[in-house]
Amino acid sequence: MTDNQSTIAGTYKGTGAVIECILDEGAPTVTNVTHMETGETLRTLVFASPLEEGQFVSISNDTANTYAATEGSPLVERAQNTESLVIGQIVSTPKLKAFPATSAAADTLSERLAGKYYRTALVEFHIPGRVVAAQIMHDGSNALVPGVMTTLNFNITKAYTSGNDGYYFDSGSANGVGGIPLHYVAAGTDGDLSTSLVLLTGLLYAVTGA
Repeated sequence: MTDNQSTIAGTYKGTGAVIECILDEGAPTVTNVTHMETGETLRTLVFASPLEEGQFVSISNDTANTYAATEGSPLVERAQNTESLVIGQIVSTPKLKAFPATSAAADTLSERLAGKYYRTALVEFHIPGRVVAAQIMHDGSNALVPGVMTTLNFNITKAYTSGNDGYYFDSGSANGVGGIPLHYVAAGTDGDLSTSLVLLTGLLYAVTGA
């Protein structure tokens, strides 16, 4: 095998957003180990799929990844085989938010989000664009899946209503383009409202609506 790699610097800072993200590193294993001379117990924590500065991350497409559960933060994880959700690179040292009392207290993503049993880090998105908190207008049939813009149609009726100055999207079955949703929103009931972060990357498909 011929190795034509080079050590010459060639990675440059981009124009993507740098945002503090929640790291989904899998279920933690909490261990109590007595090592100290005074007899005190040293508690340790190891995540199932730990991440570190410099590694690349994907958008989490878990249904627990909602705007409310993450308090508006993007949720990222290790990339999975064959998925197309890799969005950026960790550019700071991960920091733990809260330490679970036991492994069982944080063995599901929902538990980790509720108890803040996770680490956070700055992630530089390699996709240039503006990240906005968008209002999602449910239709009762189509869920919003992280990374899938197809079901989001920009609602011009709502957007041009006096007093509205944000991004409003109808849930739809097709045609949505120009962005990357970062949170999960269930299909719900027609008329329900939710919030999701959306990374805007291009022209949006617009429709009239309620």
